[in-house]
Amino acid sequence: MKYIFSILFISFYFNTNAQCTLRGNISAEDSSSPLEQVSVYLPQIEKGSVTGDNGEYAMNNLPVGTYKIIASFMGYQTFSSEITLTEGINTLDIVLLPSAIEMEEVIVSTPFHKLQRENVMKVEQAKVVALRKMGAITLADGITNIPGVESVSTGIGIGKPVIRGLSSNRVLVYSQSIRLENQQFGDEHGLGIGASGVESVEVIKGPASLLYGSDALGGVLYLNPEQFANMNSTEGSVNLNYFTNTQGMDANAGFKTSGERFKFLVRGSYASHADYKGGNDIRVTNSRFNEFDIKTALGYQFGIFKTELRYNLNSSDLGIPEEIGIQDLGRTPITPYQEINNHVVSSKSDLFFNNSSLRLTLGYIFNSRKEFEEEEDTEIPSEDLANLEPALDMHLSTFSYNLQYNLPSIGRWQTIAGIQGMNQKNENFGEEVLIPDAITNDIGILATSHIH
Repeated sequence: MKYIFSILFISFYFNTNAQCTLRGNISAEDSSSPLEQVSVYLPQIEKGSVTGDNGEYAMNNLPVGTYKIIASFMGYQTFSSEITLTEGINTLDIVLLPSAIEMEEVIVSTPFHKLQRENVMKVEQAKVVALRKMGAITLADGITNIPGVESVSTGIGIGKPVIRGLSSNRVLVYSQSIRLENQQFGDEHGLGIGASGVESVEVIKGPASLLYGSDALGGVLYLNPEQFANMNSTEGSVNLNYFTNTQGMDANAGFKTSGERFKFLVRGSYASHADYKGGNDIRVTNSRFNEFDIKTALGYQFGIFKTELRYNLNSSDLGIPEEIGIQDLGRTPITPYQEINNHVVSSKSDLFFNNSSLRLTLGYIFNSRKEFEEEEDTEIPSEDLANLEPALDMHLSTFSYNLQYNLPSIGRWQTIAGIQGMNQKNENFGEEVLIPDAITNDIGILATSHIH
């Protein structure tokens, strides 16, 4: 056993110290002139570069191995190929073909990180920024602008995705590369994720969604988190949105910086909305909500090893609308209402070998859900809400794991095999019980192959 570990350690040491550089020129096929500001990206190791005014790009400190390389620029067909990097300097010149079709992006949720035209499955993709520009108040509201996706909502603060007519436990939601578990079975249990700090949304429908588990009969909603800043750069941003219908505001601010090995980002947001106004100028009483969300991430990469740790806290006070009543612009929910706190911690680590890679994803989610109800024939003053005992108080803890090995390619065959599972504990502390206290364990094996 000691001999085996010694071999593995020596192999890891030499692979870690085997560094290489990738550089080259990118030009246009129709004019042979160099192209500036072309994005060049290696999705498996999440490293990229942008061409300068002479069309040159360079990426340093890359691990030895075989990777997919993507080059994209507006007005040209997205370039996609595989490149084998060896120790030292590697050169790849790229020629882009003119195209009137919008440039494609890498589909992160699919096993082999292909472009849409290379996938055997149809995946809908949308940028969250574009969804917000359409007037979406929440992320659950914004995804309804994606073809084939609807939302079941209670007011404006509570919403969940509907894909192929199915929702709740029949649609899986992935956030920070882990399966999101937050009592999604209930009609009044929303998505529980803020839109800030989410880069894009991918929707997988059909048989391919079952790669993520047997619960994904309707489909998978895959939320890609905000990416780190480019190497050796620092960025910051502040955004403020105002919504006339709810007299609501949504503010978020973020900061991110990346060096040669370490990367860091943080983004916080706060949203507050009054009751929603319908077409008859009557407000839907108690559709008001307040939401605080913070996301942060720390990344490290050196040689063949890459890891990132992410954390998300989402705290919401959500009114549950019933009959039409008080017509005001109050923002404090009245009974019945929910207090929800979601803590999501995820870790994703990769080891890259010459022709294969190993990925371990770990996640922990703690969901605290409290529901406050009005006593029969009794109106509770707003100043007494802080002392009100919850009728429903549920704590759900979920630990998940996913280990995948990307096997060496055999000819045109690419194969991924692995094991995944989760341990879940549900506890009740209120008078009402929706589902009993329970501990559940899931475990499964997976394998998928692709011919390219």
